[in-house]
Amino acid sequence: MITNYGIEWAPLLPWSVVYLVIGLSLATLLGLLVLKSKGSLFRSSFIALITLFIANPTLHEKISEPLPELIIAVVDNSPSMTYDQRRRQASDALSDLHAQVNKRSDLVLKTISVSGTEEQGTNIFANINLTQEEKSRLSGVVFITDGLVHDIPASLAETDIPDEVPLHLLLAGDPQRQDRRLIIEQAPAFSIIGQTAKLTYRIVDDNADNLSLPAWVTLRQNGEKVSETQVPVGVPFTQELLLENRGLTTFDLSVEPLPDEITEINNRAIFETNGVRDRLKVLLISGEPHPGERAWRNILKADPSVDLIHFTILRHPQKQDGTPIRELSLIAFPIHELFEVKLADFDLIIFDQYQRQGFLPSHYLTNIVRYVEQGGALLEVGGPGYASPASLYNTSLGTMLPAEPLGTISETAFHPLVTELGLRHPVTASLPDANTDNIQPPTWGRWFRQVDTDTLSGWTVMTGAKAQPLLVLDHFGKGRVAQITSDHIWLWGRNVEGGGPQTELIRRLAHWLMKEPELDEEQLKASLSNNRLTVHRQSLSDTPVELTVESPSGEIFSLPLEPGSNGLAIKTIEATEPGV
Repeated sequence: MITNYGIEWAPLLPWSVVYLVIGLSLATLLGLLVLKSKGSLFRSSFIALITLFIANPTLHEKISEPLPELIIAVVDNSPSMTYDQRRRQASDALSDLHAQVNKRSDLVLKTISVSGTEEQGTNIFANINLTQEEKSRLSGVVFITDGLVHDIPASLAETDIPDEVPLHLLLAGDPQRQDRRLIIEQAPAFSIIGQTAKLTYRIVDDNADNLSLPAWVTLRQNGEKVSETQVPVGVPFTQELLLENRGLTTFDLSVEPLPDEITEINNRAIFETNGVRDRLKVLLISGEPHPGERAWRNILKADPSVDLIHFTILRHPQKQDGTPIRELSLIAFPIHELFEVKLADFDLIIFDQYQRQGFLPSHYLTNIVRYVEQGGALLEVGGPGYASPASLYNTSLGTMLPAEPLGTISETAFHPLVTELGLRHPVTASLPDANTDNIQPPTWGRWFRQVDTDTLSGWTVMTGAKAQPLLVLDHFGKGRVAQITSDHIWLWGRNVEGGGPQTELIRRLAHWLMKEPELDEEQLKASLSNNRLTVHRQSLSDTPVELTVESPSGEIFSLPLEPGSNGLAIKTIEATEPGV
């Protein structure tokens, strides 16, 4: 303790006034002394007292006491500290540090707790924020952690810690315990469907008894086991991946654990790869020339990723008009090459107002049925011929076409309406200017002809004249089938009565047929952000469901989901555990 005495001045008037009074007083006294006037000493004393009174001095005593030096303890409470006995060891170390500091009066301890996350890791240095006064008193920093720190700076100049301050590390954990980690070194961000992509990963064993033994690694694709491979430990291993569907595909890698391992959470790794198509091959067969034929061609050709093969039947085989064969410039219809040799190469087949005309033998139509059943896609756009005896429904294709013709045609004006089910289906949900319920009509233009049908299967997402099925979607085997029971969709493209979303509807329809994941009617997705797990479920059903959620530690619990009006249910929960 240090004691000092001093005088503080708090003048009653500004110092300029005080200095002026002192100057005038000194001049007056000097004149009196020169003239040897009587009473000059008394007058001098009186003026000095008045000046002292105006200056208002105060006698004070300063007592200063040195502050204790500051010790900072940074305690790691990240998820990795829950393994083994690390958290207990850290708690014991902090208690012992408190006891040591409390024995000394010249030290004080400040504790900073750091909670890391699965996504951002453990950022210890970013959590040390010191005032200028704390920096001047700081004499040491003690880190109590397991060593998994993700923001170690290049130098202390990048932190709030002064350069001359010593750093100490109390490392939690058992250095003799073995642990295995699976590290993905290179994963493909995207891959072309049908072509292989390469994945490179490495197995790291810490303190393992035998590093030469290979380990079994299991690869799962969207939850299904793809392969199980013996992989050498410690060296990069490359494995080929094959994507079959467009969109995000989730891959899950897991390696067998070591005996008595610290934790098995880092024995798994997960990543997503986006599947893209190189080229989309579409076969369009128009049964006859008609005004809407060019609309289909223009829409499909507008997409640069689409390879379109378009055939139009211009001349019926039975047509006899006397034209000499040598004057006909029509090419022969390559039915064998299209429907036998290269049928499986097409992603989508479209029959536009096609009816039996003798071009396609029945076994070629049977090939199309087999093609769809094995994962292909078929779109049938029906004109008046679909209601005739020559309808495609009366061929082998009828086994998979969901709309059965009644043999009649409605030629009345009608507004295409999205059904209640269609308001939930991604193909027709949120179409521009559509009806949002059964009362408010759409603002798009009308159509004027439709084949009368009855649906035997599938989902009717749009209706037309007399509330009959207009757009029907269905699954057949591993493939998909869609039917439009009117040939007037081209009126929307010509802006008749204001037109309608022709391009958008055909685009969605074609992508749904080719199994675009974002247009699936049944979807379940999950995303993790800021330790919160968000689940999205798209469904045509409006029945509440319960999901089964399994945490990384193996805990299983139920998660109720209430679907919304558009078929989308969203639920967010806290993700309190690290891992996959």
